Amino acid sequence: MNAFRIITMLFPEGKKKALTLSYDDGTVLDRRLVEIMNRCGVKGTFNLNAGTLDRGEAETDAERVTRESVITLAEIPALYAGHEVATHASKHTSPVDCGSVALYEILEDRRVFESVLPYLVTGHAYPFGIYNKDVFTMLKAAGIRYARTVASTGGFELPENFLEWHPTTHHADPRLMELAKRFCEEEKGDAKLFYLWGHSFEFERENNWHVIEDFLTYMKKFSDTIWMATNGEIVDYVTAYKNLVFSADGSKVYNPSLQTVWLSSGGNVFRIAPGEINTEGIL
Repeated sequence: MNAFRIITMLFPEGKKKALTLSYDDGTVLDRRLVEIMNRCGVKGTFNLNAGTLDRGEAETDAERVTRESVITLAEIPALYAGHEVATHASKHTSPVDCGSVALYEILEDRRVFESVLPYLVTGHAYPFGIYNKDVFTMLKAAGIRYARTVASTGGFELPENFLEWHPTTHHADPRLMELAKRFCEEEKGDAKLFYLWGHSFEFERENNWHVIEDFLTYMKKFSDTIWMATNGEIVDYVTAYKNLVFSADGSKVYNPSLQTVWLSSGGNVFRIAPGEINTEGIL
């Protein structure tokens, strides 16, 4: 046994990088964004408000009509197929300002979305980005496993607490392509995550759909080395990795989860299947 070997997490297929997107409010501009994402083979999580579904604005300003009109409940399964739907509080209420109301709105989101989706809805994005550590217990009680803030880090680290998940950046960050190139071309270090967030209506408002087109087209060039995942898939995978059980001498590792986990040790890549006890000698 080599006591000096360092064990590091790898993403599926032994990849060291992952990309995820998170977009809020579910306006009809999501239709165009999803089409671009699908074309580039990228996945994302869409944080919707059950209380605003089917809303349409009867304004004469065509741009405002589009920006403030919201998708329908019926189109959710097909529109977001291959992606993930998460909660954003039914009427966009902050959990800090209205704790019990916000709890109801999160549960209402889950109830509505789960009525048309084949999976459980367990993610959240804080309305207005407002939160504090007191709301974590409430979110857990509501069945929420992760929640995104709006505090961009400019980095590629995984969060210490998934209920306080800070993204890498917003798509309007002037450093967006600089960050993308650093993420894709830098090979040293541990597993890295690029987390992009925003609102699809912002592209229409600013007339700059080329921003997301250029970013995703660039990322697509590195798809062989980047795991394209939803927020929830990342949470599931990291949780599975953290639940690995190692023998006292490091000669065995047990994967009690239902998904394959990858790790690196001593320059070697190890694949641990669900329920498997790997005896190759990780350390």
